[in-house]
Amino acid sequence: MNILLISASQHAQSNSFEVANIIKTKVLDAVPELTSSIVDLSKYRNLLDHYTVQASDNSQLTEEKNEILAMLYNCDAVVFITPEWGGMIPPALVNLLLLTANGSANGLPLGHKPAFAVGVSASSGGSNPISLLKAYAAKNSHITWLPLHAIVQNVEQFIEHPWSPTLEHRHSHVQSRLLIGMKSLIIYAQQLMPVRDELVTLSKVHPFGQ
Repeated sequence: MNILLISASQHAQSNSFEVANIIKTKVLDAVPELTSSIVDLSKYRNLLDHYTVQASDNSQLTEEKNEILAMLYNCDAVVFITPEWGGMIPPALVNLLLLTANGSANGLPLGHKPAFAVGVSASSGGSNPISLLKAYAAKNSHITWLPLHAIVQNVEQFIEHPWSPTLEHRHSHVQSRLLIGMKSLIIYAQQLMPVRDELVTLSKVHPFGQ
């Protein structure tokens, strides 16, 4: 099984990437017969040019798009770790989600794959990315959102907090949410794998989700 973590910040060496790395090293790497990797959107600058006038002439954009789509097709589940920027999600993540539609991706790379959302905030925010992702990101991608999610507030303090997923401390409580979320994600992925192709075939009849 392959789980893809997407760090949605467009800033290099971001706190979102650090959170993604914590999830990978503290939870996913400990699961036998499971592989996981992190996509750092700060390294895919050309995704911001998707749908612009010059997009068709941008060979670097095409290369990055194909690389991203290959990773999305090859994963069995996905974790979105996204910062809250002015109450929104970063533009590069919006463009990545646009790429997952049937017409852009020549299929549905995330169709009926389970997804877990993690909101990240430097202060007491982080809920808006969850609402935005669950409200519209499934329409054309046909992704399957878990009912669970996690919000990492005061992220710099969270990163420094020792790994101790319990309900005794605010940051430990969030760690517990991440741990339970990943365990649930793995179960969802295992159960959906045998039926995914059949479901994707059905989704392609009405790929725009109305």
